[in-house]
Amino acid sequence: MGRAEMRELRGASQILYGFLPEQTVDLKGGVWKVDKWLDPVRLHVDPDALRRRLLSSIDLWRHVGSDGGTYAEVEGGCELELLSLNVERGLEVKRYPKIWVCKSCRRIGGNEEARCRCGANVWGQFHFIGFHSCGWLGEPWIPRCPEHSEAMVNAPSSSNVGDLVFTCPVCRRELMRGLRAGRKCPGCGKQGVSYNVHRAASVYMPHSFTMVNPPRPDQVRELTAAGGAVRCLDWALTGMVEDRPVDGVQTMAAFVATLMSQGLPETAARAAAEAAAGSGGYDFASDVALGDTDLLGPRFERAREEAFDIALAVHNGRRRARNPTTFTMSGSERAVRPPTSTDGLDRTGLTDIDLVDRFPVLRAVFGYTRGSGQATSNRLVMYRGRRGGRRIYGDLSETEALYFRLDPLKTCEWLRARGLLGATPGSQSEARRLLVEEVTIPRRTDEFPTPTIGSSVLTLVHTLSHRTIRQLSVLSGIDRESLAEYLVPHHLGYFVYAASRSDFVMGGLQAVFESDLDLLLDRLLNAESRCPLDPGCSRGGSACPACLHLGEPSCTHYNRFLDRRTLFGSSGFFAAR
Repeated sequence: MGRAEMRELRGASQILYGFLPEQTVDLKGGVWKVDKWLDPVRLHVDPDALRRRLLSSIDLWRHVGSDGGTYAEVEGGCELELLSLNVERGLEVKRYPKIWVCKSCRRIGGNEEARCRCGANVWGQFHFIGFHSCGWLGEPWIPRCPEHSEAMVNAPSSSNVGDLVFTCPVCRRELMRGLRAGRKCPGCGKQGVSYNVHRAASVYMPHSFTMVNPPRPDQVRELTAAGGAVRCLDWALTGMVEDRPVDGVQTMAAFVATLMSQGLPETAARAAAEAAAGSGGYDFASDVALGDTDLLGPRFERAREEAFDIALAVHNGRRRARNPTTFTMSGSERAVRPPTSTDGLDRTGLTDIDLVDRFPVLRAVFGYTRGSGQATSNRLVMYRGRRGGRRIYGDLSETEALYFRLDPLKTCEWLRARGLLGATPGSQSEARRLLVEEVTIPRRTDEFPTPTIGSSVLTLVHTLSHRTIRQLSVLSGIDRESLAEYLVPHHLGYFVYAASRSDFVMGGLQAVFESDLDLLLDRLLNAESRCPLDPGCSRGGSACPACLHLGEPSCTHYNRFLDRRTLFGSSGFFAAR
């Protein structure tokens, strides 16, 4: 058993995704298994929001029957522990598997301290490991010669388990080829044990989620007191004219819905709103043609949640590309030169771009899967906490981000040109309302042989987000994997934020916003749109690692709902720009 110090592991962000309990890792030239994080620090976030976000993530496995009952546990109110790494204590690891291979003669040994029978004393570690979809992890069984009680393994040039050949070093008898995959699992008793190199994705695939959540609970309370998610949705549908929902006045529809969400009957809520308007002491903003109860309806639930996320994200201030004279940032107002021309935004089909210098984001890992193929086809294994609860490992930080918003009217025109929408609305507010009413954003694992409005909107937003990250990486000098996305597709928006908090990364997005935003917009439109692997990539969906894919956790949608054709070509979003 050993303790891994932080200085050996480079940073907490690397540990969050690469050094998790029950995961095998490479350290000090050997293979180790993470036993536990030592004295982790408990993070405090809004518990209801955390549970909702976790349920949304687990639903992908529940949908195909491979959640192992965890969805019911979380929905039933089991305790959730959100823990962060204690950078002073690090984590505890142990050597695993404890199977040694002599670097001189390839004999299999069980003790790295003993001298090999060939006389050498230089051992390497056998790096293949057994696993099962139930979560079991085990050392491979290697037979010994019945006569000489010894075994040796060849040194194949590939990492394919099938290329392994075990023989007796004395009589050269062949003992086994491969590692006998498919046997019964010692953990659950079912067939199907597999073997692979310990760091393969099939051995351990962590699964994470990202949520906007401020480290200060008073921000949530302030938004809740101002009308909560209903007020935030109302604010988003009216174009985010005010810096924050708490800065402006509500529409009467939102005011009525807020009173109803607090338990007041609809008749009484409507009477209170009319009385407030009639008294002259309360000025309501113009409605966006949504009925009062519609704002509370189930079809607007995800739109409300996304609007609340946007409000939390910009609560500490934002700079707008379309407002070149002043901006509000962290409570202060300063004059700046125009960061970009409105022509660049119009040509790209964007309403605006906001710089958020304190984007409050929680990145969390809630479980893992073992097994090849699609992640959700394997059983989800969540981390156990105290008293039968569930444990989540996370990193809560405030970083910088850019928020990109697509023009709702131009999006409606694009959808109409694709035959997915009827007449184009007459105003921005009508377009926002129509899209929120009509769009049903699919789950990350849903299949859509025929495009729908929801799948098309998600593909458009997601594709543009990935293209933005790739171009931003070049202009900001930030490694592509140090940038991540947070999608709010019901509101045609996406955040690109700095996933790493190093001094080199921080400030890169601000520099682009202040100096190179026009160049970024031009590159989104005019940079190379073909793929190096065309025509094969185009025939296979127009999205691949060479042109659009990003690694996890930069992309939390498994690189699905991506298609270059949504942006380029005769029917692309950029076609008429």
